Parts: sequence; C-alpha cells; structure tokens
Amino acid sequence: MEECNFMELMEEMAVQFTMNKEEHQLFVHDSRMISLTIQQQLIMDGAVFKDHLGQLHRTASFVNKMYLDMPLNFEIFLPIRLPEAVVPTYDENKRSVELTRANCQHPFFFGNAVNVKCLNLLLQSELQRAISKVKTASSVCSGRTYDIKYSVLTFNDVPFVHQVVALERNSNRQRFIRFDFILAVEFDGAEMILPHYYHAPLINRWIAYGRMTVDEDPNPAEWAVLVPKWQDSTPGAALISLNCMVMLYRLMRAQQCYCFALPGSIKLAFVMATEERGLDFQQISIADLTITTMFHQVFGNLYKAVARNTIGEETTKSRRLMAIRKQLLRARGIYAMLADAVLRNSISRNFVNAYFSYMDISPPPECFYQSLVEVQNNDNKLKRKSAKRTRGQQQDSGVEDTGHQRTGHQRRAKQFRARWQRKFTCQRRLGERSSVPKKSNPDQQDGTV
Repeated sequence: MEECNFMELMEEMAVQFTMNKEEHQLFVHDSRMISLTIQQQLIMDGAVFKDHLGQLHRTASFVNKMYLDMPLNFEIFLPIRLPEAVVPTYDENKRSVELTRANCQHPFFFGNAVNVKCLNLLLQSELQRAISKVKTASSVCSGRTYDIKYSVLTFNDVPFVHQVVALERNSNRQRFIRFDFILAVEFDGAEMILPHYYHAPLINRWIAYGRMTVDEDPNPAEWAVLVPKWQDSTPGAALISLNCMVMLYRLMRAQQCYCFALPGSIKLAFVMATEERGLDFQQISIADLTITTMFHQVFGNLYKAVARNTIGEETTKSRRLMAIRKQLLRARGIYAMLADAVLRNSISRNFVNAYFSYMDISPPPECFYQSLVEVQNNDNKLKRKSAKRTRGQQQDSGVEDTGHQRTGHQRRAKQFRARWQRKFTCQRRLGERSSVPKKSNPDQQDGTV
C-alpha cells in the first residue's frame, strides 16, 4: 500500500475544499441579511438584547452537504458589552472572574453579580420569541428563502451554545446557514486590566463566558476568562485556520461522526487548540493544527451536551445515545490514526478517500477502548450501567460490572495523551529537517476571502 508524506498531503488538500468565491459572497450577504432580520425583530419587541447582537453574522457558517464555509473573521463567542461598570474578583486557580456592582437593577444582574444563568436564559427567551415571529427570511441577492429555527445546547440546565438554523427551502435540508455561538462578556484590556498571570497585552480585548462544568455544580456568578489568541491573526493565518476547520468538518461528516461535524463544536475545539499552542498556532502546519483541534474535540465535553440534550421516547432516546457513543468511538479511532500519521509523517494514500466517502477505520488502540453497553433509558447522562446493582441483577441482564475497567480506561487514556504529546513535541524540536512539518505559506493559499 503506497505511503505518502502526511504533512505535505494535508497542505495540498487544504486548498481543495474551500468554497468558490461567488458562493462565499452569497453566503456572507445572506448571513448578514438573516442577522439583521433577527436584530430588527428584537428592536420591535423592545428586547434587552436589541443592541447587543451586532456581531451575530460573524458566528455564521454555511453548510452544503459535505462543504462548509465560514467568514474569515469567524467567531464562536458572541461578545456583548455590559451597560454598567463592574468590579472584577479573580480566581487564579479556576482562571475565572466574578463581576459585581452594588445595588444594580439591570436584568443582567442577579443580586449584585453579573449572572451567567440569567443572561443566557434571558437571551434564550428573547430569541425564541423573536424567531417565532420572523419564521422566514428571503434574500434579494441570492433569491433564496430561509426557514429559521432556534435551539440551545444546555449544561446543568443553563443554555451554553445558542443555535439559529436557517434552512434553505427546496434544498432537502442539505443546505443551510447556521449561527452557533456562546454568549460572552467583552472588555478592553486597558479598561479592565487582567492579573499578571494571564500575560495579556493591554491593547487586546478579553472575554468572559460561562464555565462548562460537568462533574460539579457551577456558580452562576463565575465566568471563565479567555484572552483570544486568534483575534490578531494575519489574513493568511486566518485562512489557514479556516481551511483546517473545513477539512475537519468534511472528514467527520464523511465518516458519519455527525455530533463532531457541528460547526460550533469545531470552532470551540479550535479555540481550545489556540489556547494550548498560544500565538505559535499561527506558524504551525495545517496537519499540526488539525490534529490539535481534533484532540480537543474527541476529549472535550461538548459532545456530552449533545448527548444530554437528546430527546425522544425511552427507546428512541436510548438508540440515539448509543449512536452518539459509537460516533465518539469512531472519532477517537480516526484521531488515533492521524496521531500515528503525524508521529511517522506518513500515511496511506487511500486516506484521501476518507474525505469523500465512508470507509473502514481501525478501532482505537487499547488505551481508547471503551465497551459499548446498554444505556439506561431513564438517565440523561451517557454512561455505563451503575456498578451499584446487585450481582444477581447483573447476571439476569447479562452485563458485567465494568466499573474497574472504566477506571483503567481513563488511566490509560490519560497516559496515552501525555505520551503522544511528549513524543510529538520531541519530534518537532529534535527531528531531522526532512521530517519537520512544512510550514504553511499564506501567500500561496487560495481561498474565499
């Protein structure tokens, strides 16, 4: 089986999957039109958020079957500015902040603190009301008519990812524009100075967003702090980042890992990748950035929100949860294959087919192994059957106690991740010139800007 240079292959493919210029311009126009339509309805409703969604169009993405397109200045966070000055209280260990103001009666506040839950529930309520009135939007430029719907992904009963989907009529639900965003509060670094341990330049803005916690009850007054690393990207670096996400979407869609092919999931994973790599992400190769982004997808928590927001009758819900689990295992198998290709800088040329059609993917290595077991129908969480059942119940159901195996899996997965990152770092620093990933040249990249 013919092997090829993995780094060079990823560089070549990145140019192939961008949308053409005319289609991109229509998408940009229609996304702005839909965004303005929603904002106008919020103004007519006298909504609290009527003046805060000016950046909504930057969170848009255009999906046409296996093709994905986004603005060059794409965003996953929808930043708003607080109407009142606040006093920050930082927590270095949690990398969080509480924003308070005494005796403030604004709807953004609960008590004396800016409240994550209040803001997101208020935005959810106002968007639901506005979009239920708008329902459709027609574009004079493209001649297309869109049916608009709204939904959310929640964590701990708090909206986390807001989703506005505009389905193009007569497209068999295969072509649509969607806005996936996380509500965030934005500050200027010079006005609200971050502590020294953030290493944040005063000229940069920073944002605070609701903490995504899975195993603990969140404090609605706590906001995670993020200094965006991608805000000062050059056009060439931004185009490379966009191409990486386009390729990752196509790969996940072709391999039927649909919960990992959500544009919001990919953009959030990219944000986490830039946090990990720092400003260095603008110089790393397309293959490196793609793998790092996928790492944060398959080991992140957002897919758990997709699982917990699954609805339906008991049988239907159980089947859907099992499908999500299978997608997770398949995505981790793909990640393991690509991680190995990065280490060897070599992969079978047949890998190109994975971007066009479903193909057999080897199961993940032992450290990723996690058995497919029956999901409890009455439990929203995607997990194994409880180990607290009696031995007789286990024998009757035919399912063995997997509590010990689960602990072993988690330990092995953690060890594998640490070992892979250590080996990959050594390869990048000490490898021979021929094996060092070729850096992308923004001047040679074609794209739709």
